[in-house]
Amino acid sequence: MSAAIEMKACQDDGRGIADDIPALHEALIRQREYTLALYADLPLAYWEPAQFPYLPNVNPPLWELAHIAWFAEFFCLRWQSDDVVGLNTPSILAVTDSLFNSQTVPHLARWSNSYPDRQTCFHYMQRTLEAVLEALDASNPAERYGFQLAIVHEDMHAEALTMTLVTLGLPVPRCVPARRLAAGAGAFGDLQFDGGSIALGASARSFRFDNEMPACPQDVAPFSIAASPVSAAAFAEFIESADYHDDRFWSTSGCEWRLRAPPRPHAGRSGENSDLAAMHLNYFEAEAWCRWAGRRLPTEAEWEFAATHSPDFHASAGQVWEWCASIFAPYPGFSPARYREYSEPWFHTHQVLKGGSFVTNPRLKYPQYRNFYTRERRDMFCGFRTCAIA
Repeated sequence: MSAAIEMKACQDDGRGIADDIPALHEALIRQREYTLALYADLPLAYWEPAQFPYLPNVNPPLWELAHIAWFAEFFCLRWQSDDVVGLNTPSILAVTDSLFNSQTVPHLARWSNSYPDRQTCFHYMQRTLEAVLEALDASNPAERYGFQLAIVHEDMHAEALTMTLVTLGLPVPRCVPARRLAAGAGAFGDLQFDGGSIALGASARSFRFDNEMPACPQDVAPFSIAASPVSAAAFAEFIESADYHDDRFWSTSGCEWRLRAPPRPHAGRSGENSDLAAMHLNYFEAEAWCRWAGRRLPTEAEWEFAATHSPDFHASAGQVWEWCASIFAPYPGFSPARYREYSEPWFHTHQVLKGGSFVTNPRLKYPQYRNFYTRERRDMFCGFRTCAIA
């Protein structure tokens, strides 16, 4: 697989991921090509899970790729409303349920389990993709949800694969789009909004995650939000000063994290261009910078309001995930969808991020999409922007 393959861009017409057979067919093939290209230059030893460095926030590459295939096979071919665990439809490869189901295989066990060899796992990936495409060609519109779910699941894992490589200090693969200045980057001042009503999650998209539903009406007070995310240079000014170690700027949890956190290389600078958005910052650091600068983080409602009411704001997002002040919580009337474990287990323990990063597939860069991580995580491609304090 050539590493020259690039992420398949897509035009967002407001309906999101397509639900017609030709478009889904192409998306499944192109995303799999991109996924495999991400690991084209992986050191050979790392394909053996037992030799892959253990970290709590990553997965062994062999496990992760086989899991992607298992997920597509399960939700496109095996899941039925009267058989939600897929007992009535066996897997193409008999051992997959016991090895690659993320809900039943403990994280630590992914390094020690006995796996089929790499060639067998790659063959499983190919066979499942062929079977999924065959089932798609025979599907009706009511059956397309599973195929859409498989595509966006692989989109998310492709970003996680890239996070893994960066965490290990390996080069960003050549197929990943280059970082660029977001529209409006370097601009001073805020975008002003008079506020009003918004229905969080509301869209005409053909595929929506369960945590976006049902639409949640909210009133948003007038607010001012930065025209671009905080830059690497602006954050470095804080982290390189004595104020970074001043408890006044940190929450209690933030202080606890800072005291045990490993040193940050390059003082938080991007290493490429100090005008690029600051990246690999966790929620505590974003919160502390805001207190230091006399600003605040936007709420999820403010962020989504700005993104749906201002083309300039929308264009300024998408280079780093942006922390919001809002806890990840269900909208009133929430009901888990087919992938029941996607949202519900993480409500009230994770923080919302919005906007997408330079690594995120364009399919997921829409205003209503809700990413979520725990506050101490900074391995993601995440930064933040700020609001004025009224």
